[in-house]
Amino acid sequence: MSEVITRVKRRYFEVFGDLEKEIAFLRRTNLFLIFVLMLVFIGVIILGMKPPVVIRVSEVEGAQMIRDLNTNNAPTSHEVLALAKRFTMRYTAFNSFTVTKDLAEAFNLMTARLQQESRKSLIDSGLIEKLKNAQIDTQTEFKEVKIERDSPEASAVSLIGVRRISKYDTPTFHEEILFRADIVLKKVSRSSSTPEGLLIEAYREMILNDLSRKEEMKS
Repeated sequence: MSEVITRVKRRYFEVFGDLEKEIAFLRRTNLFLIFVLMLVFIGVIILGMKPPVVIRVSEVEGAQMIRDLNTNNAPTSHEVLALAKRFTMRYTAFNSFTVTKDLAEAFNLMTARLQQESRKSLIDSGLIEKLKNAQIDTQTEFKEVKIERDSPEASAVSLIGVRRISKYDTPTFHEEILFRADIVLKKVSRSSSTPEGLLIEAYREMILNDLSRKEEMKS
């Protein structure tokens, strides 16, 4: 052993040299594995950010791949107009026997902010109880419904309609009002609670004319 040490001109002999060599190897291996793990982690994040692959099947079983799900899954103009009319019916066409059910459905179509505002004006003010005792029935006929503005975030809809109000206990009572409603519909992700991908964000109504008074004046 002394001859070997003398030949390589070593000044000392490391007893744990092999162990240090293994530790250095394991250290380099761990660093490499950490680097690979970071690459995998970054790859998972990038894949997670990509939209899912969606295959649309037509009525004749034709398959079409959709790359931009958000654009292709956006609410259509028919859905926007239909929801605007349905909300107006539930929110303003009061019936003393179904007002609680109708307003509950209307509230489910609102954003949280509009729900708070409507709760103050309808529930907290005691208006619902008054409507229940009024024995009224309301029928609404829409004359014009159109989309005024549309964007990826929201749609603005204007409605013009006639609201006819009658009373169950007073057959002679009759009111007919021409009104305009402006509605802002916020576009949200489709889900079981928002299948249309829309929520009512703002509602404003204006009376254009009292048609029942015109009829009285004519008669």
